[in-house]
Amino acid sequence: MSSYHPTLWRTCRVLANERRLRCLRAVLRAPGATVGEIAVLSNLPQDQTSACLRTLQARGLLQAGRTSRWVHYHPFADPLVPVAAPILSGLSRALLQEKSPCPKIIRSLTAFTHPRRLTILRVLQKNKVLSFSALARQSGISPAALARHLDKLKKREVLDENGGEWSLTAKPSQLTRLFFRLIATSPEI
Repeated sequence: MSSYHPTLWRTCRVLANERRLRCLRAVLRAPGATVGEIAVLSNLPQDQTSACLRTLQARGLLQAGRTSRWVHYHPFADPLVPVAAPILSGLSRALLQEKSPCPKIIRSLTAFTHPRRLTILRVLQKNKVLSFSALARQSGISPAALARHLDKLKKREVLDENGGEWSLTAKPSQLTRLFFRLIATSPEI
């Protein structure tokens, strides 16, 4: 059995959406709920709910089962998607236990929604602290693009900058720590 590797940055892009997070929260709270029940719990129209659920299922975060004419959704990670289980666990903790509001989660997720940002983070994981020019050389990212991505990562409290030296933040959130681990261990980002 081969595994399917949807890229981490695309999964984060899918998740950085309030409607999808509301649907995921509803499934986590009511495993086995139907699309109609999830729509009510999410306060969304049924067609939008259905589209959100299918998108989350395509990223390996939900499993659907049909009983007669009803489709039931469960928060089970697809075993063919290696990053799905830790992402589902981390989001479950953020959405239910920590009761983080969706905008806060989306803000964290958007730090990881571009392959260049993941490259920057991977380079900094290996080197700890780098100057802008060293980071540009080692990442292979143009200075203009690097400046934009560093700015976004700093605003999302993923990177620290001190005297022109860049490093991973000293105080990452639980969700950020999860994505740091996934970046370090995932063969495809």
